[in-house]
Amino acid sequence: MFQSFESATSPDTGAARLKQLRDEIDKEGLDGFLIPRADAHQGEYVVVRDMRLAWLTGFTGSAGFCAVLKDKAGVFIDGRYTLQVHDQIDLTCFSPVAWPENKLENWLPKSGKIGFDAWLHTRAEIEKLRGAGINLVATDNLIDRIWHDQPVAPLDKMVPHPLEYAGQDHVEKITYIAKNLKNSGHNAFILTQPDAIAWLLNTRGTDLGQTPVALAFAIIHAAGNVSLFMDERKTNAALIEHFGENIGVLPPKNFIPELSNLNGPVCIDKLTAPEAIVNLLEKQGIEIVFCDDPTTLPKACKNDTELHGTKQAHIRDGAAMCEFLAWVDTINPATGITEIDIVKTLEAKRAATGKLKNISFDTICGSGPNGAIVHYRVNNQTNRTLQFNEVLLVDSGAQYMDGTTDITRTLAIGAPPPKAVHNATLVLKGMIAISRLRFPKGLTGKDIDAIARTALWAEGLDYDHGTGHGVGSYLSVHEGPQRISRLATTAFKLGMIVSNEPGYYKEGAYGIRIENLIFVKQADAINGSDDREMLCFETLTLAPISKAMIDKSLLTMDELNWLNAYHQQVWDSLNGLVTATTKDWLEAACAPL
Repeated sequence: MFQSFESATSPDTGAARLKQLRDEIDKEGLDGFLIPRADAHQGEYVVVRDMRLAWLTGFTGSAGFCAVLKDKAGVFIDGRYTLQVHDQIDLTCFSPVAWPENKLENWLPKSGKIGFDAWLHTRAEIEKLRGAGINLVATDNLIDRIWHDQPVAPLDKMVPHPLEYAGQDHVEKITYIAKNLKNSGHNAFILTQPDAIAWLLNTRGTDLGQTPVALAFAIIHAAGNVSLFMDERKTNAALIEHFGENIGVLPPKNFIPELSNLNGPVCIDKLTAPEAIVNLLEKQGIEIVFCDDPTTLPKACKNDTELHGTKQAHIRDGAAMCEFLAWVDTINPATGITEIDIVKTLEAKRAATGKLKNISFDTICGSGPNGAIVHYRVNNQTNRTLQFNEVLLVDSGAQYMDGTTDITRTLAIGAPPPKAVHNATLVLKGMIAISRLRFPKGLTGKDIDAIARTALWAEGLDYDHGTGHGVGSYLSVHEGPQRISRLATTAFKLGMIVSNEPGYYKEGAYGIRIENLIFVKQADAINGSDDREMLCFETLTLAPISKAMIDKSLLTMDELNWLNAYHQQVWDSLNGLVTATTKDWLEAACAPL
Protein backbone atom coordinates (compact mmCIF):
# COMPACT_ATOMS: atom_id res chain seq x y z
CA MET A 1 0.00 0.00 0.00
CA PHE A 2 3.02 2.30 0.22
CA GLN A 3 2.61 4.54 -2.81
CA SER A 4 4.77 7.10 -4.55
CA PHE A 5 4.80 9.24 -7.68
CA GLU A 6 8.61 9.45 -7.64
CA SER A 7 9.14 7.54 -10.87
CA ALA A 8 7.09 10.03 -12.88
CA THR A 9 8.34 13.35 -11.58
CA SER A 10 11.05 15.16 -9.65
CA PRO A 11 12.57 18.65 -9.54
CA ASP A 12 14.99 17.51 -12.26
CA THR A 13 12.19 17.04 -14.80
CA GLY A 14 10.58 20.44 -14.27
CA ALA A 15 12.60 22.64 -16.64
CA ALA A 16 12.30 20.38 -19.68
CA ARG A 17 8.58 19.82 -19.19
CA LEU A 18 7.96 23.50 -18.62
CA LYS A 19 9.69 24.30 -21.93
CA GLN A 20 7.51 21.76 -23.73
CA LEU A 21 4.38 23.30 -22.22
CA ARG A 22 5.43 26.79 -23.23
CA ASP A 23 5.96 25.57 -26.79
CA GLU A 24 2.33 24.37 -26.80
CA ILE A 25 1.17 27.66 -25.30
CA ASP A 26 2.88 29.48 -28.17
CA LYS A 27 1.30 27.16 -30.76
CA GLU A 28 -2.16 27.99 -29.39
CA GLY A 29 -1.48 31.71 -29.48
CA LEU A 30 -1.93 31.91 -25.71
CA ASP A 31 -0.09 33.88 -23.07
CA GLY A 32 -0.45 31.31 -20.33
CA PHE A 33 -2.09 28.08 -19.15
CA LEU A 34 -3.61 26.91 -15.85
CA ILE A 35 -2.78 23.51 -14.36
CA PRO A 36 -5.00 22.57 -11.37
CA ARG A 37 -4.57 19.63 -9.02
CA ALA A 38 -8.17 18.61 -9.80
CA ASP A 39 -9.64 16.07 -12.20
CA ALA A 40 -13.02 16.32 -13.92
CA HIS A 41 -14.76 15.22 -10.71
CA GLN A 42 -13.20 17.97 -8.57
CA GLY A 43 -12.34 15.62 -5.74
CA GLU A 44 -9.31 15.94 -3.47
CA TYR A 45 -7.77 12.69 -4.66
CA VAL A 46 -6.93 11.88 -8.26
CA VAL A 47 -5.62 8.85 -10.11
CA VAL A 48 -2.07 8.95 -11.49
CA ARG A 49 -3.41 9.72 -14.96
CA ASP A 50 -4.77 13.03 -13.65
CA MET A 51 -1.70 14.09 -11.63
CA ARG A 52 -0.83 16.76 -14.16
CA LEU A 53 0.31 19.26 -11.55
CA ALA A 54 2.74 16.75 -10.04
CA TRP A 55 3.96 15.58 -13.45
CA LEU A 56 4.80 19.12 -14.54
CA THR A 57 6.14 20.66 -11.35
CA GLY A 58 7.08 17.82 -9.01
CA PHE A 59 4.73 19.07 -6.29
CA THR A 60 2.63 16.19 -4.94
CA GLY A 61 0.52 17.91 -2.28
CA SER A 62 -3.22 17.26 -2.17
CA ALA A 63 -4.11 20.89 -2.89
CA GLY A 64 -2.63 23.57 -5.11
CA PHE A 65 -2.31 24.63 -8.74
CA CYS A 66 0.16 26.07 -11.22
CA ALA A 67 -0.13 29.05 -13.55
CA VAL A 68 2.38 29.15 -16.40
CA LEU A 69 3.07 32.38 -18.29
CA LYS A 70 5.74 33.04 -20.88
CA ASP A 71 8.07 34.66 -18.36
CA LYS A 72 7.16 33.02 -15.06
CA ALA A 73 5.48 29.97 -13.55
CA GLY A 74 3.88 30.01 -10.11
CA VAL A 75 3.01 27.01 -7.94
CA PHE A 76 0.24 28.13 -5.60
CA ILE A 77 0.16 26.36 -2.22
CA ASP A 78 -1.44 26.96 1.17
CA GLY A 79 0.32 26.98 4.53
CA ARG A 80 0.34 23.20 4.84
CA TYR A 81 2.78 22.87 1.97
CA THR A 82 5.12 25.85 2.42
CA LEU A 83 8.08 23.61 3.30
CA GLN A 84 7.16 20.67 1.07
CA VAL A 85 6.94 22.68 -2.15
CA HIS A 86 10.50 23.96 -1.78
CA ASP A 87 11.77 20.39 -1.64
CA GLN A 88 9.78 19.14 -4.62
CA ILE A 89 10.01 21.78 -7.37
CA ASP A 90 12.84 23.26 -9.43
CA LEU A 91 13.13 26.71 -7.88
CA THR A 92 15.06 28.00 -10.89
CA CYS A 93 11.97 27.79 -13.09
CA PHE A 94 8.98 27.55 -10.70
CA SER A 95 8.18 30.04 -7.95
CA PRO A 96 6.18 29.04 -4.86
CA VAL A 97 3.24 31.40 -4.31
CA ALA A 98 1.52 31.56 -0.91
CA TRP A 99 -2.22 31.06 -1.43
CA PRO A 100 -4.86 32.32 -0.67
CA GLU A 101 -2.86 35.32 0.56
CA ASN A 102 -1.88 35.87 -3.07
CA LYS A 103 -4.90 35.53 -5.30
CA LEU A 104 -4.56 34.06 -8.77
CA GLU A 105 -6.59 36.88 -10.32
CA ASN A 106 -4.06 39.40 -9.00
CA TRP A 107 -1.09 37.35 -10.17
CA LEU A 108 -2.29 36.84 -13.75
CA PRO A 109 -2.03 39.65 -16.31
CA LYS A 110 -5.21 41.48 -17.28
CA SER A 111 -4.05 41.54 -20.91
CA GLY A 112 -3.38 38.47 -23.02
CA LYS A 113 -5.15 35.12 -23.21
CA ILE A 114 -4.93 32.44 -20.52
CA GLY A 115 -5.82 28.91 -21.58
CA PHE A 116 -7.61 26.37 -19.39
CA ASP A 117 -9.19 22.92 -19.64
CA ALA A 118 -12.90 23.46 -18.97
CA TRP A 119 -13.26 19.93 -17.59
CA LEU A 120 -10.80 20.70 -14.78
CA HIS A 121 -12.25 23.97 -13.47
CA THR A 122 -15.63 24.76 -11.94
CA ARG A 123 -18.01 27.50 -13.03
CA ALA A 124 -17.37 29.27 -9.71
CA GLU A 125 -13.61 29.39 -10.39
CA ILE A 126 -14.03 30.67 -13.94
CA GLU A 127 -16.60 33.29 -12.94
CA LYS A 128 -14.25 34.65 -10.30
CA LEU A 129 -11.32 34.97 -12.71
CA ARG A 130 -13.36 36.47 -15.53
CA GLY A 131 -15.00 38.83 -13.09
CA ALA A 132 -11.53 40.07 -12.18
CA GLY A 133 -10.80 40.87 -15.82
CA ILE A 134 -8.82 37.77 -16.78
CA ASN A 135 -9.26 36.77 -20.44
CA LEU A 136 -9.75 33.00 -20.26
CA VAL A 137 -9.82 30.74 -23.32
CA ALA A 138 -11.03 27.14 -23.10
CA THR A 139 -8.77 24.70 -24.93
CA ASP A 140 -7.87 21.05 -24.83
CA ASN A 141 -5.42 20.01 -22.13
CA LEU A 142 -1.92 21.06 -23.11
CA ILE A 143 -0.31 18.82 -20.50
CA ASP A 144 -1.95 15.76 -22.07
CA ARG A 145 -0.34 16.71 -25.38
CA ILE A 146 3.17 16.45 -23.96
CA TRP A 147 2.70 13.70 -21.34
CA HIS A 148 3.42 10.90 -23.79
CA ASP A 149 3.46 8.03 -21.29
CA GLN A 150 0.38 9.24 -19.42
CA PRO A 151 -1.29 6.22 -17.74
CA VAL A 152 -4.72 5.05 -18.86
CA ALA A 153 -7.84 5.55 -16.76
CA PRO A 154 -8.55 2.73 -14.26
CA LEU A 155 -11.17 0.11 -15.01
CA ASP A 156 -11.66 -1.28 -11.53
CA LYS A 157 -15.10 -2.65 -10.73
CA MET A 158 -17.85 -0.67 -9.03
CA VAL A 159 -19.34 -2.93 -6.34
CA PRO A 160 -22.51 -2.85 -4.19
CA HIS A 161 -22.11 -1.53 -0.65
CA PRO A 162 -24.19 -3.82 1.60
CA LEU A 163 -27.22 -2.44 3.42
CA GLU A 164 -25.81 -3.75 6.71
CA TYR A 165 -23.18 -0.99 6.45
CA ALA A 166 -25.12 1.68 4.52
CA GLY A 167 -28.12 1.65 6.83
CA GLN A 168 -30.49 2.95 4.15
CA ASP A 169 -31.50 1.36 0.86
CA HIS A 170 -30.33 3.18 -2.26
CA VAL A 171 -33.86 3.16 -3.67
CA GLU A 172 -35.00 5.15 -0.63
CA LYS A 173 -32.17 7.64 -1.11
CA ILE A 174 -32.98 8.11 -4.80
CA THR A 175 -36.69 8.49 -4.05
CA TYR A 176 -35.95 11.14 -1.40
CA ILE A 177 -33.68 13.20 -3.65
CA ALA A 178 -35.99 12.85 -6.66
CA LYS A 179 -39.02 13.92 -4.63
CA ASN A 180 -37.20 17.06 -3.48
CA LEU A 181 -36.25 17.84 -7.09
CA LYS A 182 -39.84 17.43 -8.23
CA ASN A 183 -41.24 19.51 -5.37
CA SER A 184 -38.81 22.29 -6.29
CA GLY A 185 -39.91 22.23 -9.93
CA HIS A 186 -36.59 20.86 -11.19
CA ASN A 187 -36.21 18.00 -13.64
CA ALA A 188 -32.73 16.69 -12.90
CA PHE A 189 -29.51 17.10 -10.95
CA ILE A 190 -26.11 16.35 -12.48
CA LEU A 191 -23.84 14.46 -10.08
CA THR A 192 -20.14 14.85 -10.77
CA GLN A 193 -18.44 13.78 -7.54
CA PRO A 194 -17.76 10.04 -7.16
CA ASP A 195 -18.39 9.95 -3.40
CA ALA A 196 -21.83 11.52 -3.93
CA ILE A 197 -22.65 8.83 -6.48
CA ALA A 198 -21.27 6.11 -4.20
CA TRP A 199 -23.44 7.29 -1.30
CA LEU A 200 -26.60 7.67 -3.42
CA LEU A 201 -26.32 4.30 -5.15
CA ASN A 202 -24.81 2.39 -2.21
CA THR A 203 -21.73 1.45 -4.20
CA ARG A 204 -17.99 1.53 -3.64
CA GLY A 205 -14.91 1.00 -5.79
CA THR A 206 -11.14 1.08 -5.92
CA ASP A 207 -10.38 3.59 -8.69
CA LEU A 208 -8.91 6.04 -6.18
CA GLY A 209 -7.46 3.34 -3.96
CA GLN A 210 -7.59 4.94 -0.56
CA THR A 211 -10.95 6.61 -1.26
CA PRO A 212 -13.26 3.66 -2.05
CA VAL A 213 -15.18 4.99 -5.03
CA ALA A 214 -15.53 4.35 -8.76
CA LEU A 215 -15.09 7.29 -11.13
CA ALA A 216 -18.33 8.11 -12.93
CA PHE A 217 -20.86 10.82 -13.73
CA ALA A 218 -24.58 10.52 -13.09
CA ILE A 219 -27.89 12.29 -13.63
CA ILE A 220 -30.70 11.85 -11.11
CA HIS A 221 -34.08 12.62 -12.64
CA ALA A 222 -37.13 13.97 -10.82
CA ALA A 223 -39.01 10.94 -12.15
CA GLY A 224 -36.95 8.76 -9.78
CA ASN A 225 -34.48 7.16 -12.19
CA VAL A 226 -30.71 7.58 -12.43
CA SER A 227 -28.48 7.56 -15.51
CA LEU A 228 -24.96 6.40 -14.63
CA PHE A 229 -22.17 7.09 -17.12
CA MET A 230 -19.37 4.59 -16.72
CA ASP A 231 -17.45 2.07 -18.81
CA GLU A 232 -19.46 -1.16 -18.81
CA ARG A 233 -16.25 -3.07 -18.06
CA LYS A 234 -16.52 -1.63 -14.55
CA THR A 235 -19.80 -3.48 -13.97
CA ASN A 236 -20.77 -7.08 -13.35
CA ALA A 237 -23.96 -9.08 -12.87
CA ALA A 238 -24.06 -8.46 -9.11
CA LEU A 239 -23.90 -4.69 -9.61
CA ILE A 240 -26.62 -4.68 -12.27
CA GLU A 241 -28.85 -6.75 -10.00
CA HIS A 242 -28.16 -4.34 -7.14
CA PHE A 243 -29.15 -1.38 -9.32
CA GLY A 244 -32.54 -2.75 -10.32
CA GLU A 245 -34.77 -1.14 -12.93
CA ASN A 246 -34.33 2.53 -12.08
CA ILE A 247 -30.57 2.83 -12.57
CA GLY A 248 -29.29 2.62 -16.12
CA VAL A 249 -25.60 2.26 -16.98
CA LEU A 250 -24.55 4.13 -20.11
CA PRO A 251 -21.12 4.44 -21.76
CA PRO A 252 -19.16 7.65 -21.01
CA LYS A 253 -19.46 8.73 -24.65
CA ASN A 254 -23.22 9.09 -24.09
CA PHE A 255 -22.79 11.66 -21.31
CA ILE A 256 -22.60 14.74 -23.53
CA PRO A 257 -25.51 13.68 -25.79
CA GLU A 258 -27.65 12.91 -22.72
CA LEU A 259 -26.84 16.31 -21.22
CA SER A 260 -27.82 17.96 -24.50
CA ASN A 261 -31.23 16.25 -24.43
CA LEU A 262 -32.20 17.20 -20.88
CA ASN A 263 -35.30 19.25 -20.24
CA GLY A 264 -34.78 22.13 -17.85
CA PRO A 265 -34.68 23.30 -15.22
CA VAL A 266 -31.52 21.28 -14.54
CA CYS A 267 -29.73 21.67 -11.20
CA ILE A 268 -25.98 21.79 -10.91
CA ASP A 269 -23.51 22.74 -8.20
CA LYS A 270 -21.25 25.48 -9.56
CA LEU A 271 -18.70 24.80 -6.80
CA THR A 272 -18.01 21.24 -7.96
CA ALA A 273 -19.28 20.70 -11.52
CA PRO A 274 -16.87 21.23 -14.42
CA GLU A 275 -17.22 24.43 -16.43
CA ALA A 276 -17.48 22.21 -19.53
CA ILE A 277 -20.85 20.83 -18.40
CA VAL A 278 -22.26 24.26 -17.66
CA ASN A 279 -21.06 25.54 -21.04
CA LEU A 280 -22.74 22.65 -22.83
CA LEU A 281 -26.10 23.22 -21.13
CA GLU A 282 -25.95 26.93 -21.84
CA LYS A 283 -25.18 26.38 -25.52
CA GLN A 284 -28.18 24.05 -25.75
CA GLY A 285 -30.41 26.69 -24.19
CA ILE A 286 -31.26 24.43 -21.24
CA GLU A 287 -32.39 26.28 -18.13
CA ILE A 288 -29.87 25.89 -15.29
CA VAL A 289 -30.45 26.30 -11.57
CA PHE A 290 -27.31 26.52 -9.47
CA CYS A 291 -27.73 24.86 -6.08
CA ASP A 292 -25.90 22.66 -3.59
CA ASP A 293 -25.42 18.98 -4.31
CA PRO A 294 -28.52 17.40 -2.68
CA THR A 295 -26.52 14.38 -1.47
CA THR A 296 -24.00 16.40 0.54
CA LEU A 297 -25.90 16.95 3.79
CA PRO A 298 -27.60 13.52 3.94
CA LYS A 299 -24.21 11.92 3.33
CA ALA A 300 -22.59 14.02 6.06
CA CYS A 301 -25.24 13.23 8.69
CA LYS A 302 -24.50 9.59 9.46
CA ASN A 303 -27.44 7.35 10.29
CA ASP A 304 -27.49 5.03 13.31
CA THR A 305 -26.12 2.10 11.32
CA GLU A 306 -23.21 4.16 10.02
CA LEU A 307 -22.41 5.53 13.48
CA HIS A 308 -22.49 2.03 14.96
CA GLY A 309 -20.22 0.84 12.17
CA THR A 310 -17.70 3.63 12.61
CA LYS A 311 -17.57 2.96 16.36
CA GLN A 312 -16.75 -0.68 15.63
CA ALA A 313 -14.14 0.38 13.08
CA HIS A 314 -12.50 2.66 15.64
CA ILE A 315 -12.37 -0.10 18.26
CA ARG A 316 -10.68 -2.39 15.73
CA ASP A 317 -8.38 0.36 14.55
CA GLY A 318 -7.60 1.41 18.10
CA ALA A 319 -6.39 -2.09 18.95
CA ALA A 320 -4.12 -2.06 15.89
CA MET A 321 -2.83 1.40 16.84
CA CYS A 322 -2.00 0.16 20.33
CA GLU A 323 0.02 -2.71 18.91
CA PHE A 324 1.86 -0.13 16.81
CA LEU A 325 2.37 2.41 19.61
CA ALA A 326 3.65 -0.30 21.96
CA TRP A 327 6.17 -1.27 19.28
CA VAL A 328 7.27 2.35 18.80
CA ASP A 329 8.05 2.54 22.51
CA THR A 330 10.58 -0.29 22.04
CA ILE A 331 12.46 1.41 19.18
CA ASN A 332 16.18 1.87 19.64
CA PRO A 333 17.27 4.50 17.08
CA ALA A 334 20.72 2.91 17.03
CA THR A 335 19.19 0.05 15.02
CA GLY A 336 18.55 2.34 12.07
CA ILE A 337 14.74 2.43 12.05
CA THR A 338 13.50 4.79 9.33
CA GLU A 339 10.28 6.62 8.60
CA ILE A 340 9.39 4.10 5.89
CA ASP A 341 9.91 1.29 8.44
CA ILE A 342 7.41 3.08 10.70
CA VAL A 343 4.86 3.42 7.88
CA LYS A 344 5.14 -0.22 6.82
CA THR A 345 4.88 -1.50 10.39
CA LEU A 346 1.75 0.54 11.06
CA GLU A 347 0.10 -0.67 7.86
CA ALA A 348 0.99 -4.26 8.79
CA LYS A 349 -0.65 -3.87 12.21
CA ARG A 350 -3.85 -2.68 10.54
CA ALA A 351 -3.71 -5.43 7.91
CA ALA A 352 -3.43 -7.99 10.71
CA THR A 353 -7.02 -7.16 11.71
CA GLY A 354 -8.16 -9.06 8.62
CA LYS A 355 -10.68 -6.30 7.96
CA LEU A 356 -8.52 -3.62 6.34
CA LYS A 357 -9.62 -2.60 2.85
CA ASN A 358 -6.94 0.08 2.44
CA ILE A 359 -5.33 2.94 4.28
CA SER A 360 -7.48 6.08 4.08
CA PHE A 361 -4.58 8.30 2.92
CA ASP A 362 -0.81 8.09 2.57
CA THR A 363 0.55 7.88 6.10
CA ILE A 364 2.24 11.04 7.31
CA CYS A 365 5.29 9.99 9.29
CA GLY A 366 7.64 12.85 10.07
CA SER A 367 10.56 12.48 12.46
CA GLY A 368 12.41 15.51 13.80
CA PRO A 369 12.38 18.35 11.25
CA ASN A 370 10.27 16.35 8.78
CA GLY A 371 7.40 16.54 11.26
CA ALA A 372 7.24 20.29 10.70
CA ILE A 373 6.12 19.66 7.11
CA VAL A 374 2.39 19.57 7.78
CA HIS A 375 1.40 17.05 5.08
CA TYR A 376 4.79 15.39 4.71
CA ARG A 377 4.84 12.19 2.66
CA VAL A 378 7.98 10.14 3.11
CA ASN A 379 9.63 8.79 -0.02
CA ASN A 380 12.93 7.15 -0.83
CA GLN A 381 14.67 10.50 -1.17
CA THR A 382 13.36 12.09 2.05
CA ASN A 383 13.34 8.93 4.20
CA ARG A 384 15.00 9.74 7.50
CA THR A 385 16.46 7.51 10.20
CA LEU A 386 15.01 8.12 13.66
CA GLN A 387 17.34 9.85 16.10
CA PHE A 388 17.57 9.82 19.89
CA ASN A 389 15.69 12.46 21.86
CA GLU A 390 13.42 13.80 19.13
CA VAL A 391 9.74 13.97 18.23
CA LEU A 392 7.89 11.66 15.82
CA LEU A 393 4.55 12.70 14.27
CA VAL A 394 2.40 9.92 12.78
CA ASP A 395 -0.89 10.81 11.07
CA SER A 396 -2.66 7.82 9.56
CA GLY A 397 -5.99 6.20 8.89
CA ALA A 398 -7.74 3.14 7.58
CA GLN A 399 -10.67 2.13 5.43
CA TYR A 400 -12.89 -0.65 6.74
CA MET A 401 -16.25 -1.69 5.35
CA ASP A 402 -17.93 -0.27 8.44
CA GLY A 403 -16.01 2.97 8.79
CA THR A 404 -13.14 5.31 8.00
CA THR A 405 -10.51 6.28 10.57
CA ASP A 406 -7.99 9.12 10.88
CA ILE A 407 -5.70 9.55 13.89
CA THR A 408 -2.58 11.52 14.71
CA ARG A 409 -0.26 10.91 17.63
CA THR A 410 2.92 12.81 18.45
CA LEU A 411 5.45 10.54 20.09
CA ALA A 412 8.72 10.86 21.97
CA ILE A 413 11.79 9.01 20.77
CA GLY A 414 13.90 9.04 23.89
CA ALA A 415 13.75 12.28 25.88
CA PRO A 416 12.07 14.92 23.70
CA PRO A 417 13.11 18.60 23.88
CA PRO A 418 11.37 20.26 26.88
CA LYS A 419 10.03 23.06 24.66
CA ALA A 420 8.43 20.47 22.38
CA VAL A 421 6.71 18.89 25.38
CA HIS A 422 5.51 22.32 26.50
CA ASN A 423 4.08 23.12 23.06
CA ALA A 424 2.56 19.64 22.70
CA THR A 425 0.69 20.25 25.93
CA LEU A 426 -0.70 23.51 24.54
CA VAL A 427 -1.91 21.58 21.51
CA LEU A 428 -3.46 18.95 23.78
CA LYS A 429 -5.29 21.68 25.71
CA GLY A 430 -6.86 22.82 22.43
CA MET A 431 -7.87 19.30 21.48
CA ILE A 432 -9.45 18.72 24.89
CA ALA A 433 -11.30 22.05 24.67
CA ILE A 434 -13.05 20.98 21.46
CA SER A 435 -13.71 17.50 22.88
CA ARG A 436 -15.44 18.93 25.96
CA LEU A 437 -17.38 21.64 24.16
CA ARG A 438 -21.12 22.15 24.52
CA PHE A 439 -22.50 24.63 22.02
CA PRO A 440 -25.85 25.94 20.75
CA LYS A 441 -27.44 24.31 17.73
CA GLY A 442 -26.78 26.36 14.60
CA LEU A 443 -23.10 27.09 15.18
CA THR A 444 -20.55 26.40 12.45
CA GLY A 445 -16.91 25.40 12.50
CA LYS A 446 -15.75 29.00 12.24
CA ASP A 447 -17.58 29.73 15.50
CA ILE A 448 -15.48 27.23 17.46
CA ASP A 449 -12.14 27.09 15.62
CA ALA A 450 -10.56 29.70 17.92
CA ILE A 451 -11.31 27.55 20.97
CA ALA A 452 -8.71 25.02 19.81
CA ARG A 453 -6.09 27.77 19.41
CA THR A 454 -6.55 29.75 22.64
CA ALA A 455 -3.71 28.15 24.60
CA LEU A 456 -1.34 28.52 21.65
CA TRP A 457 -2.37 32.11 20.99
CA ALA A 458 -1.67 33.01 24.61
CA GLU A 459 1.99 32.24 23.92
CA GLY A 460 2.14 33.77 20.45
CA LEU A 461 1.81 30.46 18.59
CA ASP A 462 -0.59 29.15 15.95
CA TYR A 463 -0.92 26.67 13.07
CA ASP A 464 -1.69 27.21 9.37
CA HIS A 465 -4.41 24.64 8.79
CA GLY A 466 -7.97 24.09 9.84
CA THR A 467 -8.70 22.40 13.15
CA GLY A 468 -10.90 19.71 11.66
CA HIS A 469 -12.38 18.21 8.49
CA GLY A 470 -15.42 16.06 7.88
CA VAL A 471 -15.01 12.30 7.48
CA GLY A 472 -17.08 9.83 5.47
CA SER A 473 -18.47 6.39 6.25
CA TYR A 474 -16.18 4.04 4.29
CA LEU A 475 -15.81 6.97 1.89
CA SER A 476 -13.50 9.96 1.70
CA VAL A 477 -11.42 10.71 4.77
CA HIS A 478 -11.93 14.38 3.85
CA GLU A 479 -15.66 14.97 3.42
CA GLY A 480 -17.64 18.20 3.43
CA PRO A 481 -19.43 20.33 4.13
CA GLN A 482 -18.70 20.23 7.88
CA ARG A 483 -15.31 21.30 9.21
CA ILE A 484 -13.71 23.25 12.03
CA SER A 485 -12.05 26.18 10.32
CA ARG A 486 -12.09 29.96 10.06
CA LEU A 487 -13.71 29.44 6.65
CA ALA A 488 -16.42 26.97 7.70
CA THR A 489 -20.01 28.08 7.04
CA THR A 490 -22.09 24.89 7.47
CA ALA A 491 -23.90 24.44 10.79
CA PHE A 492 -23.11 21.27 12.70
CA LYS A 493 -25.87 18.67 12.56
CA LEU A 494 -26.49 15.43 14.39
CA GLY A 495 -24.39 12.54 13.09
CA MET A 496 -21.69 14.60 11.41
CA ILE A 497 -18.18 13.22 11.91
CA VAL A 498 -15.32 15.70 12.09
CA SER A 499 -11.65 15.54 13.03
CA ASN A 500 -10.25 17.44 16.01
CA GLU A 501 -6.57 18.12 15.26
CA PRO A 502 -4.85 21.28 16.44
CA GLY A 503 -1.09 21.40 15.96
CA TYR A 504 2.14 23.34 16.14
CA TYR A 505 5.14 23.18 13.80
CA LYS A 506 8.67 24.39 14.52
CA GLU A 507 10.49 24.63 11.19
CA GLY A 508 13.71 22.64 11.17
CA ALA A 509 12.95 21.01 14.51
CA TYR A 510 9.66 19.13 15.01
CA GLY A 511 5.95 18.94 14.33
CA ILE A 512 3.13 18.39 16.81
CA ARG A 513 -0.43 17.34 16.05
CA ILE A 514 -2.93 15.38 18.15
CA GLU A 515 -6.03 14.15 16.34
CA ASN A 516 -9.16 12.29 17.31
CA LEU A 517 -12.34 11.87 15.30
CA ILE A 518 -15.50 13.09 16.99
CA PHE A 519 -19.18 13.16 16.02
CA VAL A 520 -22.01 15.56 16.74
CA LYS A 521 -24.74 14.46 19.14
CA GLN A 522 -27.40 15.98 21.35
CA ALA A 523 -26.00 17.35 24.60
CA ASP A 524 -27.59 16.33 27.85
CA ALA A 525 -29.28 19.26 29.54
CA ILE A 526 -27.53 20.66 32.61
CA ASN A 527 -29.94 20.23 35.52
CA GLY A 528 -32.63 19.82 32.85
CA SER A 529 -32.76 23.55 32.27
CA ASP A 530 -30.81 24.62 29.18
CA ASP A 531 -32.27 27.77 27.63
CA ARG A 532 -31.76 26.44 24.13
CA GLU A 533 -30.97 23.24 22.30
CA MET A 534 -27.33 22.31 22.80
CA LEU A 535 -25.02 19.97 20.90
CA CYS A 536 -21.75 18.34 21.86
CA PHE A 537 -19.16 15.94 20.50
CA GLU A 538 -18.51 12.29 21.30
CA THR A 539 -15.01 10.93 20.68
CA LEU A 540 -14.63 7.99 18.32
CA THR A 541 -10.86 7.50 18.24
CA LEU A 542 -9.40 5.13 20.81
CA ALA A 543 -5.63 5.25 21.45
CA PRO A 544 -3.50 6.60 24.28
CA ILE A 545 -2.01 10.09 24.05
CA SER A 546 1.73 10.00 24.78
CA LYS A 547 2.36 11.02 28.39
CA ALA A 548 5.98 11.73 27.51
CA MET A 549 4.69 14.68 25.48
CA ILE A 550 2.56 16.12 28.31
CA ASP A 551 3.55 18.66 30.95
CA LYS A 552 0.93 17.90 33.60
CA SER A 553 1.53 21.24 35.34
CA LEU A 554 0.00 23.06 32.36
CA LEU A 555 -3.31 21.20 32.55
CA THR A 556 -6.30 22.41 34.54
CA MET A 557 -8.15 19.95 36.75
CA ASP A 558 -10.99 19.76 34.20
CA GLU A 559 -8.50 18.99 31.42
CA LEU A 560 -6.75 16.38 33.54
CA ASN A 561 -10.07 14.76 34.42
CA TRP A 562 -11.01 14.61 30.74
CA LEU A 563 -7.67 13.03 29.82
CA ASN A 564 -7.87 10.42 32.57
CA ALA A 565 -11.47 9.59 31.66
CA TYR A 566 -10.50 9.27 28.00
CA HIS A 567 -7.65 6.91 28.84
CA GLN A 568 -9.98 4.87 31.01
CA GLN A 569 -12.34 4.56 28.05
CA VAL A 570 -9.44 3.45 25.85
CA TRP A 571 -8.43 0.80 28.39
CA ASP A 572 -11.98 -0.46 28.89
CA SER A 573 -12.58 -0.70 25.13
CA LEU A 574 -9.31 -2.27 24.03
CA ASN A 575 -7.63 -4.24 26.81
CA GLY A 576 -9.28 -7.49 25.74
CA LEU A 577 -8.37 -7.05 22.06
CA VAL A 578 -4.58 -6.72 22.19
CA THR A 579 -1.72 -9.14 22.72
CA ALA A 580 -0.44 -9.81 26.24
CA THR A 581 2.66 -7.68 25.76
CA THR A 582 0.65 -4.79 24.38
CA LYS A 583 -1.89 -5.16 27.18
CA ASP A 584 0.86 -4.50 29.74
CA TRP A 585 1.96 -1.45 27.74
CA LEU A 586 -1.65 -0.25 27.40
CA GLU A 587 -2.27 -0.48 31.14
CA ALA A 588 0.68 1.80 31.81
CA ALA A 589 -0.20 4.14 28.93
CA CYS A 590 -3.75 4.55 30.26
CA ALA A 591 -2.89 4.87 33.95
CA PRO A 592 -4.16 8.16 35.41
CA LEU A 593 -1.88 11.16 35.40
